[in-house]
Amino acid sequence: MNQSNHELKNVSSCSAGCSRRQFMLASAGIVAAANLPIYGKSAIDESLISELQIKNKVRVGKMYVGIPTPGWPMHQVDLKAEVNRYEQEISKLNEKLADIEFVEGGLVTNQDELAKAKEKFKDVTGILVLHLTLGTGGLISGLFDLNKPVMIFTMPYCGHEWHIVPSWQKEGQMVDIVPSSQFADIAEAVKPFRAIQRLRETKILHVNYGDADPAYCNSIKEKFGTEIITIKLPELQKAYEEASESEVSADAERWIKEAEKIVEPSKEDIMKGARMYIAMKNLMKNYNAQAITMNCLGMKLMERNMGYPCLGFVRLNNALLAGVCEADLKSTMTQLLFTYLVGRTGFVVDPMFDLSNSTIIHAHCVAATQMKGPNSEPSPYIVRTHLEDNRGVSLQVKMPVGEKVTMARLIGTDILLYSIGDAIDSPLEERGCRSKLTVKVDNIDNFLYNWSSGLHRVIFYGDHTRDVERYCRLTRIKILREGIDNLHKVEGLEWDPHVHA
Repeated sequence: MNQSNHELKNVSSCSAGCSRRQFMLASAGIVAAANLPIYGKSAIDESLISELQIKNKVRVGKMYVGIPTPGWPMHQVDLKAEVNRYEQEISKLNEKLADIEFVEGGLVTNQDELAKAKEKFKDVTGILVLHLTLGTGGLISGLFDLNKPVMIFTMPYCGHEWHIVPSWQKEGQMVDIVPSSQFADIAEAVKPFRAIQRLRETKILHVNYGDADPAYCNSIKEKFGTEIITIKLPELQKAYEEASESEVSADAERWIKEAEKIVEPSKEDIMKGARMYIAMKNLMKNYNAQAITMNCLGMKLMERNMGYPCLGFVRLNNALLAGVCEADLKSTMTQLLFTYLVGRTGFVVDPMFDLSNSTIIHAHCVAATQMKGPNSEPSPYIVRTHLEDNRGVSLQVKMPVGEKVTMARLIGTDILLYSIGDAIDSPLEERGCRSKLTVKVDNIDNFLYNWSSGLHRVIFYGDHTRDVERYCRLTRIKILREGIDNLHKVEGLEWDPHVHA
């Protein structure tokens, strides 16, 4: 027996469950160092961020509105001094606004100055209005004919224009407001603009036997600007075969090094999973895409001697790109929306109900190890097979608990199913998909009774209600709150009585 075959035999002998160190020793040559940490920041593939993430600045119009003798917040206001004060505070937000390019409209005190500012705003994604005094409602509403989303930032004691905003919204205007005493919330105010522009610049690769539904693709393109490109199996196979051996080996080494342990998969299995990752990354680079979703089981990748995409999806999600199971474009759009809006990746899940303790157990074989962003501490994981067929490679991730999570799904282009719960457990249960998160919710019977629009939902860490509401108001998306709203008579939901993603 030659050395390489001997190594593979030793690796396979670990399939009943061995420690990370035992697996490394059995795979001599892949990992040479001892006493390595179980996981580390190397879980992020830095090349993904530099090569695939969108680098264009988000163009945001910025203007101040005020009049010198408003009566509120005082009889006279030194507007230039106010602008200087705001600009000094905004300069402190450079890190949070690093990808924002402000198009300066200056201080607007009358209709002539407003007209000049509007000329500058024709090519921006949205407009940030910094509200200084009372008597400026007409200046703000004068922006609406640009058909751009408008976000107002107002501090206490500046004026009462906030109370007009709901009326404007009722009229259908794309306007919202962030009233706050904290200048840092200016960075919160522009977050919807980031999501709007990034979705407009994004391409999704849909990998399947057949084309994605053209009606759905066209509607997504028209609403969000996102382009969906179908990749057929032969092109995927070609990319898989042409993947760089050195890149494949390096990626496999990282998975082995950072795992708590490996249970079923062999070294060869992990190499195949790493090869699929490199193939997907290369396809995304070729098409300048930021997301990929694949019908891996339906295309019978195992029968074609290929690896599953699970490992690669984790790499992509950790880097705030998107790798989504089952060629599920709705979940892909949901994940991208939240990623661009709040800077966190999603966990696409199959939910299960437990009425005895008011929990929904969310399970799938792909879970990012950095659900709270690329700078977060990675979660520990075990290398396992894909559960449903006990083949290939996926991860069993011990996910964070003890905090709020959001559950969502974008239906079509105009409805967002949305809810909040508490992550209370990440069970390492052998039944169901590999990674799981147990979420305690209020009104669980209403969740069950009103469930529609397929099985999948997408989980995001944190309560993102304010950000989501602002985004949806500016993009005319209706939020339906699962567990609260009666959804049986809502048009646009899907009630076909069969299991579908």
